[in-house]
Amino acid sequence: MSIKCYNLCMSVKVKYSNGVFQPLEEVKGATPGKIYEVFSREELQKLAENLHWLKAAEKSFDFWNNQEDAVYDNF
Repeated sequence: MSIKCYNLCMSVKVKYSNGVFQPLEEVKGATPGKIYEVFSREELQKLAENLHWLKAAEKSFDFWNNQEDAVYDNF
C-alpha cells in the first residue's frame, strides 16, 4: 500500500486488534521509528467539515502579523 500524502497528513488503512493498530497492506514511505497518529474515518470527516471555519477565522488574527510580535512566531 502506498501512503497518500495531503500536505502534512497521510492515509493508511489499519485494523485495531488487542491494543495494536496493524496496517491492512504493506506501507511504503513511512519513516521507521517515527510515531504516527491514527484517526478514524469519522474523526477525519469532522476535521474536514470544520476546516472552512478555521480558514475563515484565520483572517481575524491578521493583526498579530507585525514586527513587534514576530519574536513569538516560533513558539
